[in-house]
Amino acid sequence: MAYQTVLRELEACEANFKSTLLGMQSTVVLQEMFCERLSGQLAAQEEKQKKRKKGQLNCNGLPRLLTGDAFYGLVIEHKETSAIEEEARKARKKLRDERAGLMEAWKEADKKWLERNNSCQEVYHHELGLWTAECARAKVEKRQPGWRRPKLGKLESPIPKPVADSTDGGEAEGDNGEADDENNGNNGNNEDDTWDNESDGGSIEE
Repeated sequence: MAYQTVLRELEACEANFKSTLLGMQSTVVLQEMFCERLSGQLAAQEEKQKKRKKGQLNCNGLPRLLTGDAFYGLVIEHKETSAIEEEARKARKKLRDERAGLMEAWKEADKKWLERNNSCQEVYHHELGLWTAECARAKVEKRQPGWRRPKLGKLESPIPKPVADSTDGGEAEGDNGEADDENNGNNGNNEDDTWDNESDGGSIEE
């Protein structure tokens, strides 16, 4: 009986050991799976950081030897890159400011050009109205009009719009298209040329 009791105790102890060993093996398997997943996430994060814009000397958060040659080289490269980017930024700002000044001057000149052309057209239409009234009176009185049909003189050509640099992107094409639309709508040549191509209309049949 004593031996059987000891044997049962040993069997129970062995079963306990086996259960503990299985639990430890399961834990190791789960930890290995977690480590693989974490390793993949870290690799993806490092790859993403490599693609980011350079601007941080210690972007991974790990300790570095600040007096080491590798870190010193990074510092020099960072300073050179920052200086180049700053110069490029200043150059772009200067170009934008210059273009803004040119655009302001062009808008003012374009406004005056439009006013001059509109004034010429107003004078022409006023004289045309007087001539039309004279033709009507001459027809009633059975005589020739007192003067020939007025003609619209050549209008001023539009002032070219400043063209943007390649650094300004696609603004130039859109701006030129807008200017063409404005000029096509404001010069008024087509309608008046049609009037000019007609006969003088000064002869009245008697």
